[in-house]
Amino acid sequence: MVLSDKAAYDFLQKIMKLYPQAQPQLIYENAFQLVVALILSARTSDQALAKITPTLFTRYPTPADLAQSKPTEIEAYINQIGLYHQKAKYLYQTGQILVDQFEGQVPATRDDLMKLAGIGRKSANLVLLKAFNIPAFAVDSHIQRIAYHHSLVSPGASLLKIENRVCQLLEADQWGHAHQAMIEFGRHHCRPGGRGDCLTCFK
Repeated sequence: MVLSDKAAYDFLQKIMKLYPQAQPQLIYENAFQLVVALILSARTSDQALAKITPTLFTRYPTPADLAQSKPTEIEAYINQIGLYHQKAKYLYQTGQILVDQFEGQVPATRDDLMKLAGIGRKSANLVLLKAFNIPAFAVDSHIQRIAYHHSLVSPGASLLKIENRVCQLLEADQWGHAHQAMIEFGRHHCRPGGRGDCLTCFK
């Protein structure tokens, strides 16, 4: 049974209190670097990204630099992570799109961000939140798992339904904190494959 609004709200508040200072681990200095990091982050740990992004950002500081390169050249800077062939293509295509359609600037709307290669709704929401301080809530695999296991939504509910439920329960200025706190909760407590700390969890 799906939790009532009050029970779901209380559950989210407990997670946020458990991780009051939760912060993202991606390393970036501007909106463009954040877009690049998010494209590279699929099935890749933050620690692995931290090893390659400084050199990558130095070589490709702007969208134009990516657009003027080639996927095979970009691969040389990211071949230590998984799916690097596809990610190199995404970076090249994103550079071209930013130059051709957005005058070399990262757009500040979800619809425009989702025109970039390798950027879906989750990543677009993160760019809005982290780069432009626009309230948004991004649902990743940790948050999806928590939402199912703790009955925030019905089993199999879409990522959009999870996003909408959390946004309906919390004030907009809490969405960013809730996102990061739920990720930490998923990493340390409600882990994949039934390896969660369920006996001590406050479910």
